[in-house]
Amino acid sequence: MTNIQINIVVLGNFNPSILTHHFLVTECGLDLGQEQPKQQQLPVLASISYDGISFFADLSRFQITEKNCANPKQSKLPEYLDTYLEKLPYTPVTKCGTNLSYNAEIAQERLSSIEIQVAKNRENLCKSFQVDNLELEAVFNVHPTNESIKRWILRTTPNASDSKTTMTISHKPDSNTITVDFNYEVNLEGDTGRIKNITDRYDTIYDLFLTQFKKLFGEEIS
Repeated sequence: MTNIQINIVVLGNFNPSILTHHFLVTECGLDLGQEQPKQQQLPVLASISYDGISFFADLSRFQITEKNCANPKQSKLPEYLDTYLEKLPYTPVTKCGTNLSYNAEIAQERLSSIEIQVAKNRENLCKSFQVDNLELEAVFNVHPTNESIKRWILRTTPNASDSKTTMTISHKPDSNTITVDFNYEVNLEGDTGRIKNITDRYDTIYDLFLTQFKKLFGEEIS
């Protein structure tokens, strides 16, 4: 399984003009290397890209992304987010989420078996997750002589009602390669302290993703 990227996103009311190299390095004290970043600064949005790490802000969102992350458990994104928001204690926030995106190759026999269940036996597939609240949505490519699954989406509520997960699986045609996008989201309701449910528990969230992936595909991954 190959990582495409991971990111952490916070929704709220943000001032993009604050997001500068100077603010990240001097005010936040982030160690982002010596290389000069690529920057875009506009009245309604700002972005800064370093080697593998990028920051983005517009009026309603702040996001940090790491591409080709070898080990999300060692990523500095949670630390970067906590540090950035500590400098903006009065910023109104509404939601926080993290996204893990991967490409994976699945044995064709196993992939075909799952897609048959998605198409014809969704109830049995949902039971394999052993959670109380699970939604399964499937999108099909329909042709005059046949139909195929384009992608399917699993939504769960793993613990408290203020958090949820969404796993989107897209199957590339004529291959055994899938793209998996896993999202874990927390409602903040103005309480920035709830962001710790993601930043302090990033290992647990990644393990939850691995568990759901294994339940679905029966594959050992790390």
